[in-house]
Amino acid sequence: MADVAQLVRAPGCGSGGRGFETRRLPHLFSLFFKRFLVPQKISFIAKLYCQMDIIFFAALALFIFFKLSKQLGKIDEEEKKNLEEKIAQMRVIKEQVIAQMQQQEKIIGASSTKNSKSEEQILDEIDDKTKQQLLPILQSCNMSAEFFVNGAKSAFEMVIKSFASGDLEGLKMLLSDNILNGFVAAINQRKVEQKNITTNLISINEAKIISAIMIDNVASIVVRFTSRQINYVSDQYGNIIEGRKDEISEVIDTWTFKRDVTSPNPNWIISATN
Repeated sequence: MADVAQLVRAPGCGSGGRGFETRRLPHLFSLFFKRFLVPQKISFIAKLYCQMDIIFFAALALFIFFKLSKQLGKIDEEEKKNLEEKIAQMRVIKEQVIAQMQQQEKIIGASSTKNSKSEEQILDEIDDKTKQQLLPILQSCNMSAEFFVNGAKSAFEMVIKSFASGDLEGLKMLLSDNILNGFVAAINQRKVEQKNITTNLISINEAKIISAIMIDNVASIVVRFTSRQINYVSDQYGNIIEGRKDEISEVIDTWTFKRDVTSPNPNWIISATN
């Protein structure tokens, strides 16, 4: 059985963006040249007024330039502050996502390779009679005991999660018709009663082959799973009516995996659950 188991881009200065437009004083230069290029016969008082005008407009231009530069400085600082705030927010979000992923792996996503054992360790735990039956089956399927056990653990995890979430498609790939019908009936009854089952598979502590047999080219291998789980049932309003969120239980399941060794289909099907 095969082992189951995204710039902060500154807007353009065109449409939609905030560019910097040149602020013009419409009459500043025209007034300046009109007063500076006056006829030479102008009186002293007129010249004085002209010079005062020049000084006035020069001072006005400096004042406007100063205010504009100051204002532009404020804009830059504001944009910089906003950008820093956005970056800080993104960092917080990133840290939250990482924390959630780690929590998900710790609580729900039980690693199917946790407590993995080597080929030798797996075979050493099996009694001689079962080993004699098992080895020809593995040879016929061209697989090792370690490969089979890891695949069985992945299948166990998938079935537990699919049943709790009501994922029938996921179950169809792994269960025999008889077992599938029982699971479908339980899921439908749960919907009628408006109940939700939550199963958090914390770990699979052990997956041990306890028996094996071949009858008419159909191989059956029985595996006993010892796992730690959190199971509870809630109603349509989310109120827990059975079990507890913080209660971890040790659960022992015995499942039978079956396969026709002459079939080109390499998948093992779960034919019994106890």
